[in-house]
Amino acid sequence: MLNDHDKFTLYSELSKLSSAGFPIHKAIESILDTNPPKNQADYLRQTLKGIKEKKSFSDSIQYNNDITSLEVSLICSGEKSGKIPEILSLLSNYFKLQNNSKKKIRAGLIYPIVMLHFAVLLPALPRAAASRNLVGELIMALITLLVCYFILVIGIFLVRHFLKKAQHAASYDKLFNKLPLINKVRRAFALSRFTEILRIHLISSHTVSDSLKAASKASLSGEIVESMSQEVLPSVNSGNPAGPNLASLTKVFPPTFTRSYITSEESGTLDVELAQWSKIFSDDAESQCNRISKMVPKVIYGFVVIIVIWQIFKIFGIYLETFERFIDY
Repeated sequence: MLNDHDKFTLYSELSKLSSAGFPIHKAIESILDTNPPKNQADYLRQTLKGIKEKKSFSDSIQYNNDITSLEVSLICSGEKSGKIPEILSLLSNYFKLQNNSKKKIRAGLIYPIVMLHFAVLLPALPRAAASRNLVGELIMALITLLVCYFILVIGIFLVRHFLKKAQHAASYDKLFNKLPLINKVRRAFALSRFTEILRIHLISSHTVSDSLKAASKASLSGEIVESMSQEVLPSVNSGNPAGPNLASLTKVFPPTFTRSYITSEESGTLDVELAQWSKIFSDDAESQCNRISKMVPKVIYGFVVIIVIWQIFKIFGIYLETFERFIDY
C-alpha cells in the first residue's frame, strides 16, 4: 500500500527524470533499476505494464487501489497539456505537505491518547476494590476502550466517504466548507489546484473554456465544478470573458483573486498572475495544515481532560460510597 511518503518520493523522482527529458516509461524503468521498496515497485511495474499496452499514463494508474481521483485527474490534465513534469512536481509537493502534516498530528496525539487509556483503565482499580471483581471491571474498561476505537474508526470512514462525495457534489462540498479547522485548508488546496491547472492549460494553447473545465475538475471541489458548469462556462462559450463571471462567485473565489484575474485577463498577463496566485494558495494551504496539526491534538487533549475529570469524580464517588458503608458497619 502506498502512503503519502511513498507518493511524495515517487512523484518527486518521476518529476526530476521527466524534466530531464526522459519519457515516462523510461523514467519508471530508471527508478525500478534502483530497487525501490516493494510497494513502490509494484505500483511502477503495474503502471509500466499499462503504458507498454499503449494505454495513457493516467489510464495506467487509475486501476491501482492506492491511487486517488486527484492523481488521475491531475495526470490526465498534464497529458492533455503536455506538462507532465509540472504536474508530477505539483503532486510531489502536495503529498509532501500531507505527509508532514499527518506526522505532526500523530506526534501531537501520543500524549492525549496515552492519557485516555489511563483515564479509562485506572478507575477500574477502585471499582474493583469496592466490588471485589477485578477481572469484571478490567473487562468493562477494555470494552469501553474498544467502543471508543470503534467510534473513531467509523468516524474516520464516514468523513472520508463524504469528503470523496464532496469532490463532485456541491451540497457536500458546501457543508465541509462550513466546518471549522478543515474548511480553510480544503478551500486553499482546491484554489491552488484550480489556478495551477488553469495556468498550465492556458499556456498550452487550450481554449479558455476547456482550460476552465479542466481546472474545475482538478480542483476536486463540487462547489467549483457546479459553479463553473452552470454560471461561468455558458457565458464563456458565448464569447464573454471569464473574469466578470468568476467575480460574481464571491462564495467560491476570493474577491482579491477575481479582481486580479480580470485585470490580467485584459492585459494579457494571465499566465503570470495565475502562477503567483497558485503559489499564494499553496502557501496558504501549507499554513492551514500546520495550524490544523497544532489544533487537532489540543482539541483531543481537551476532550481527554474532560474524561479524566469525569473519572476523578467517579472515583471520588466510589470512595465516598465505600466510606459510608464502612461507617454504617
